[in-house]
Amino acid sequence: PPGTTSRTIGWRTEFRPMEVQITDFENAAFTVFIVLISRVILAFDLNMYIPISKVDENMGRAHKRDAVLQDVFYFRRHMAPIAAGDCKDEVHCSIHHDHNSYEEMSVREIMTGKGSYFPGLVPLCYAYLDSIECDSDTRTVLTQYLEFIVQRASGEVMTTAAW
Repeated sequence: PPGTTSRTIGWRTEFRPMEVQITDFENAAFTVFIVLISRVILAFDLNMYIPISKVDENMGRAHKRDAVLQDVFYFRRHMAPIAAGDCKDEVHCSIHHDHNSYEEMSVREIMTGKGSYFPGLVPLCYAYLDSIECDSDTRTVLTQYLEFIVQRASGEVMTTAAW
């Protein structure tokens, strides 16, 4: 939406546009990934908020050459709403202790998961596809795109910034 001088505008969420990729396949992969992630966030009621100061720091890091492999980025540790029964002991549980915590993660960890507490964005995409009972032909195409995203995040396939 256009800017406003009102102080009551509230929260905004955005996916920053990315640079054009070299091939149509790469452009399609990232476009599909963004659409899937937006649907995952809505379907699973995920909270991906982090302080704006950390977003700014992430942006500074992201501008470095080959940052996808050489740097880490602040990302929220727990995205899903806390449900009853998540922990046996809410007093000593790391989820209940600081549900809004964030930490530095590599792009590979953000995409594929970290430890037992952070599932990763790509596995969440697969969980979403399972939940909507995605047909096998569509799933095959989407899997190719998601595997490419993971290969980029792990360095198996070079980014344009690495060239």
